[in-house]
Amino acid sequence: MPLASSSRFATDGLDQMGSGLGSLGAFGEQNSYENIAKFGVQGAAFELLQPISMRSSPLIFGMAIEKKHLEKFWVWLERDGAPEYIGQLKEKILKDPKKADQLIAMAFKELVKPLQDQLEAAHASSEFQRRLTIQLGGFDVFEAFPLIITAFKNIDKLRAAKDLAAHVKQYETEEEFSDLVEAIELPSGSVQKLWCTAFVYHMAWPGKFMLGVLDHCFGDTESAVRKSGYGPYGDAMIINLQQLVDTIEEQAGVFSDIDLMCLAIDRYHRIARVMHYYLELGKTSQWNHCLEVLTSRVSKVLEKRLSQVVPNVTNVLRTPTQNAQILFTTDKVLQAYNSVYLLDAARNAKESLAVNNVVERTWNELGKSLEILLERALEDQKAAAFGDSLAIAKVDIAIKLCAIRFGAEYAQIMSKNKDNIERRKLNNSVSQ
Repeated sequence: MPLASSSRFATDGLDQMGSGLGSLGAFGEQNSYENIAKFGVQGAAFELLQPISMRSSPLIFGMAIEKKHLEKFWVWLERDGAPEYIGQLKEKILKDPKKADQLIAMAFKELVKPLQDQLEAAHASSEFQRRLTIQLGGFDVFEAFPLIITAFKNIDKLRAAKDLAAHVKQYETEEEFSDLVEAIELPSGSVQKLWCTAFVYHMAWPGKFMLGVLDHCFGDTESAVRKSGYGPYGDAMIINLQQLVDTIEEQAGVFSDIDLMCLAIDRYHRIARVMHYYLELGKTSQWNHCLEVLTSRVSKVLEKRLSQVVPNVTNVLRTPTQNAQILFTTDKVLQAYNSVYLLDAARNAKESLAVNNVVERTWNELGKSLEILLERALEDQKAAAFGDSLAIAKVDIAIKLCAIRFGAEYAQIMSKNKDNIERRKLNNSVSQ
């Protein structure tokens, strides 16, 4: 099999497929266009740094940059740090938007020297550091300054991490991933942590990769993994889990992207399961502590959302047929579908989410409710006139929800019952 080294992948011609997780794991030309249109050059720049940035404060230092720090840093860069240079960059990108990623990556590297000079001056003078800290928007942003410089300086390596992840998307067996771990030459220095974060972020099968890592460790404890030199990979797994929890929390509203949320839940489960079941993480383990914190966060969000599943479904299917037109003018149907899809995703990942009780209770309650409500909807259809679109639509909604809860075979049987009702009504009207 081909050996994969982080240094042999160029930054040109990046595979746009990423990890196959859509906005969870791919940056590319189209994303750059959209971000330039919405947020200007800042949006396109942040898209390049998306794999190593996160909404919440990183649980492991040096592995990622908090987004609010990055935003404040960019404001300072445009206003005080390098306003003329950023202005010229904007003009270049407006002239040729297709080269946005390339131009921004080049700008990052060219900004490294002046930014390092600013940081050295701050370390040499407490007064200069005080003024710079105020300009940046706080000491937290100043503390993130060195890590941001590291990201700018090594942007090519971070983009190459994505390319490597795309290359190994074809790998499936533990042996292939074990060989991959042995073949990868990790970059040295402070960029190593960021590179691992970017690599895991874009990886399609992070859990399988972690199993490959364990093949080369002296034991299955966190300490053994770190002593074997593979600690940054485990840290990157934790950071990716945290990024996923951020996504789940962000998508917890009514008009959430339920597909993105379900993808995040599934990926969280696949990574957390490996960390829990293939590693011996004691009470003093940093990874164990991080997993407990993240599981608590995600379970809190899901418990609230799952408590709304049965009410959301009931609100739709209990609507009297004569008032069913409201189904097509409100968000009730969308809420019902989203709730059931979320419940199904949470049930498949319940082992890693600490929501076993609420998931099973809600799953059983939903099953009982759907059986009763579908039966009532079919009775309403029988009582309605032939071809009544509102009565049929209500049954269709119930059947689609049942397909998620009970499976496609059950839904097909109910769909035939619906068709038979209409057929009998048609025959009766003809005979009369």
